[in-house]
Amino acid sequence: MEEKSVCPWWMGYFLLIPIRKFSHHPSKLLKHFIKEGMTVVDYGSAMGYFSIPMAKYVGEDGKVYCIDIQQKMLDKLVRRAKNAGVEQQIIPILNTKEKTFMGIREEADFVLLFAVAHEVPDREKLFRYIASMLKPRGILYFAEPPGHVSKEEFEESISFAEKAGFVIREKPTSKKGLTIVFEKSLNI
Repeated sequence: MEEKSVCPWWMGYFLLIPIRKFSHHPSKLLKHFIKEGMTVVDYGSAMGYFSIPMAKYVGEDGKVYCIDIQQKMLDKLVRRAKNAGVEQQIIPILNTKEKTFMGIREEADFVLLFAVAHEVPDREKLFRYIASMLKPRGILYFAEPPGHVSKEEFEESISFAEKAGFVIREKPTSKKGLTIVFEKSLNI
């Protein structure tokens, strides 16, 4: 398996810049998928650009599992969650090479996989893992940056997702990236 390059932890600060809302506004992209009380997962959460708003959407009775491979990213996310008053909803999980694809102990309603799958060495295993953590009819919002991911690589990821039991629910129109919304099949 080839080694994938990972966004360095200090780049997480650039992912938080306010101007990003013009291209990736959390409310416009995600709010209609997430309801109060849901269990959601931000796979590759970094410093919580999407995690913090999702924690507000799920409310006091919901949970947001934030998975990342860099402790510094998660540490900053936890500080930001505390400042935003949503630390009770945030559950940080550090994935390491020894502990990859672990940590979620309940079925989720929604998973966000935003600009991170291309960094995972085994994308086929990643989509199988995400399918195993989602409830039937659960939603996977999958997006990749076109500057880092070719159309062919994105199509390959779609194929992996379909083999894992996902069906395409919608293809949001976006000039800024490669995006697709999946639903977990009832048959898996």
